[in-house]
Amino acid sequence: MTVSVLVEGTLKDGERDGFTASSKENFKVTRTFAGFQTIDLTYNVEDPNNWVITELWDSKEDYEKYLQFRQEDGTFDEVVSVCTELPSVRIFDIVDASS
Repeated sequence: MTVSVLVEGTLKDGERDGFTASSKENFKVTRTFAGFQTIDLTYNVEDPNNWVITELWDSKEDYEKYLQFRQEDGTFDEVVSVCTELPSVRIFDIVDASS
């Protein structure tokens, strides 16, 4: 079942440009993973240091394999180092409520 992943955090002052650039580079690798569908980085218009990454994956298991890779390759620690606190990672089942 397709899942939606929301990763949210708040950057330390002065980190936004670097975070955006590294995210663009990191997303190139993300797109190669099995089960990947889409990814976006957005910033809060009221708080420009607050960001959300929204992702779609074929399954929770596919995302968990990807997250483990990012923890092992050091990317997750890099993200944590530019944030004011540990980013939250939430995984949601998508329900078709259109009918």
